[in-house]
Amino acid sequence: MMPKFDKRYLARFLSANTSLVALVILLILFSAIVPNFTDSRNLTAIMSQSMVTGFLALGQLLVILTGGIDLSLGSLVAFTSIVVSVTIRTYGFIPAIIAGIAMGLLIGLANGLLVAKTKMPAFIVTLGMMGIARGMALMLANAKPVPIDNEYYKIIGAGRIAWVPYSSILLLVCAAVIHYFLTYRRSGRYLYAIGSNENNSLLSGINVPRIKIMVHMLCSFFCAIGGMIWCSRLVSGSPVGGNNYETESIAAVIVGGASLSGGEGTVLGTMAGVFIFQCIASMLNLTGINPFWQGVFKGMLILAAVILSVFRNYGGKDKNRRTAEK
Repeated sequence: MMPKFDKRYLARFLSANTSLVALVILLILFSAIVPNFTDSRNLTAIMSQSMVTGFLALGQLLVILTGGIDLSLGSLVAFTSIVVSVTIRTYGFIPAIIAGIAMGLLIGLANGLLVAKTKMPAFIVTLGMMGIARGMALMLANAKPVPIDNEYYKIIGAGRIAWVPYSSILLLVCAAVIHYFLTYRRSGRYLYAIGSNENNSLLSGINVPRIKIMVHMLCSFFCAIGGMIWCSRLVSGSPVGGNNYETESIAAVIVGGASLSGGEGTVLGTMAGVFIFQCIASMLNLTGINPFWQGVFKGMLILAAVILSVFRNYGGKDKNRRTAEK
């Protein structure tokens, strides 16, 4: 006997994964109307161009879940690229990777300590760090690009298995680990609790400062990985690059269903948000539409996602109020 189909489960799944549904619809639509959209070369390009934003959005999600936001990611991408490109010329491949990750963790630690210990908003702390990281990148590189001449390092951004980039596999692994952490580990669930109500989290015994330090360090760690992939693809470090990456990561997280007030968001939704923007960019490039329309579409998607989030939150609060009245 065939099992009974549960329409309510499907409705709940679709409601909770609107960004994933939107991505599937876009893929079907673009495949039908845009020539060569499903060509393996174009799909590889979409995946490759989504990797930097994907890693940044993964880290940004963790910060946003706690009710914060990180505006330093674009500058940290540039700083990481300079640290790696300067280090690799003198010390080689492995020390350069270690240096890039170490600097990312140190900046994340500084952000986390300032947010957790001084009670300053993450917005202000990371806005200051944005200027600091950019300034250090300019001083270290003397405001000039630093070329990278290391064949092993080039593989990070250009290597692939069949038509799948190595960086895509790494992003998939990292996303799976963070999904497991947020879904099945107690510390991961604490992020949602802090974002929903920080005072209640403190009263319930959650070490809120420790969690905030952790998420900022993880955010900068993923940003450092994104920065290394970025400069590997460029085959150079750039002290003036990485502009707007912080806004792109925020946009992907919000379109993915997260709330800027914290306590709401998923890894699956965030990854869907990343690929939604890249699919739209690919569609515009293939059809010859002015690329400046990308900003228009991005802004419209962000507004639509925020409006949907407001209505969803309002509906939940209204339902709770009616339940309380009964």
